[in-house]
Amino acid sequence: MTEWNGPAYDALPLPHQEWGKRTITALNLLPSQTLLDAGCGTGRDAQVALETLSSGKLICVDQSKTMLDQCRTAIGSDPRVTITQGDLDSPLPVEPNSIDAIMSVAALHWLSDHKNVWRNFFTALKPGGRLATDAGGFGNLEQTLNLAMELFPETSFPSWYYANIEDTTSLLIEAGFSNCEVVLRPHPTVLPSRQTLITYLHTLVFRDWPMAQIETLATAMTNNTLDYVRLEVRATKP
Repeated sequence: MTEWNGPAYDALPLPHQEWGKRTITALNLLPSQTLLDAGCGTGRDAQVALETLSSGKLICVDQSKTMLDQCRTAIGSDPRVTITQGDLDSPLPVEPNSIDAIMSVAALHWLSDHKNVWRNFFTALKPGGRLATDAGGFGNLEQTLNLAMELFPETSFPSWYYANIEDTTSLLIEAGFSNCEVVLRPHPTVLPSRQTLITYLHTLVFRDWPMAQIETLATAMTNNTLDYVRLEVRATKP
């Protein structure tokens, strides 16, 4: 799959910012705590979290080198921050029982095996540690993808996994979490213009598609609306 374009990603009016703020607020962070941003992307949410972590630490983890490069540019040489490459499907690059809180925004639907993810998060957290995540959930972009399949029936899509409430709750409990809250939140997002929609689809959704195909889809999406559904998770390690 085509690598992420960090600068282009940051230049877009992303609903992810609202998702990130909601996720961070749910953690009730204290200034001295250690937070891990799992799938940190360009560091947008990390910068918001740092406003609270005045004497704490932030560990940013992402698989994409280009996203991490953009994250380093955005955050600079802040001594509170460690930026490292890692696969969320594998054990996190931290000591077990060392993290006060984990957040993840718009990342987990790119992984097909959430069982490993929740176990890895559980292992990294301290007892009493908190988890708050956002990702595409069951029904995410359903209208958009159905339209794309009508227009281009031979085209393949990325292997997203849009999990549901029941499966996610079961896996969280199996991993050891308690106080599990899992909800699906519709978040239809209207983009300001057809050109913004084209750039958005090319940068975030269909990165491997030829531009002509993306333009055709954008023209068919007459309301410039992406029918997002967010899977929000809140849980605690006992």
